[in-house]
Amino acid sequence: MLAAAAFVPLLICTTVLMHLASATGRPLADPMLASIDERIGFDWLWFLSVTNNKLIAPVLIVAYHALGPQVPFVILLNMARNRTDKMLEFIALLAVSSVFSEVMLVFLPAGGAYAYLKPAAEQFNHFTAHAGMWHYETLMALRSGEPFDLIMTKSKGMVTFPSYHTALGIMIIYALRDCRWLMWPISGLNALMIIATLPEGGHHLIDVIAGAMVGVASIVAVRMIGAYERKRADRPEKIGGGTVTLR
Repeated sequence: MLAAAAFVPLLICTTVLMHLASATGRPLADPMLASIDERIGFDWLWFLSVTNNKLIAPVLIVAYHALGPQVPFVILLNMARNRTDKMLEFIALLAVSSVFSEVMLVFLPAGGAYAYLKPAAEQFNHFTAHAGMWHYETLMALRSGEPFDLIMTKSKGMVTFPSYHTALGIMIIYALRDCRWLMWPISGLNALMIIATLPEGGHHLIDVIAGAMVGVASIVAVRMIGAYERKRADRPEKIGGGTVTLR
């Protein structure tokens, strides 16, 4: 229970830091991000047109918005299994990935593909009305320097580059690696979710690539920290004339 309680201050801290990181006067990076997409051969408006139909769009909407409940689910699952180690590992992943993402947000703020490319309403009429734009008004208010009241229960994700949805989807799959019966269906759902970050989340493709890198880098960092701590705990230490093993 105490391990799960660590999630609450983490959520508060990351939300506050996310809003502080967004309050920057640096120019929006969308022209550069869209240019990178173009250089690697990705046409965001074309992809939007392909996915904006009455069969594909509802599936992507469900997959995209199904990510949020997965975070408390992973925590509750590990509580039920009495796996404090896995719970702490997951919370560490959230903390490390949040730091990576918010540092990148400071240097590369972005409004998103919808704000930059400005598709007409009929071009995304099968997606939600505010697809990829629910954060934009808050982002502009923070960037303007005008007074802003942060209400935790109404806060929205502000990180466009990198795609934190992508990072989180990968980390959740990793966190479920020892529950194979659950990992595989969640992997399929989160694969769809990552696709949905483009038309429903309003991300550039390079945001998604960067998000995947954040997810993988966070896993590597947490594994390295865990390996170091285990090695340190098992290290023999001399006391007086004898030797004890620290565990």
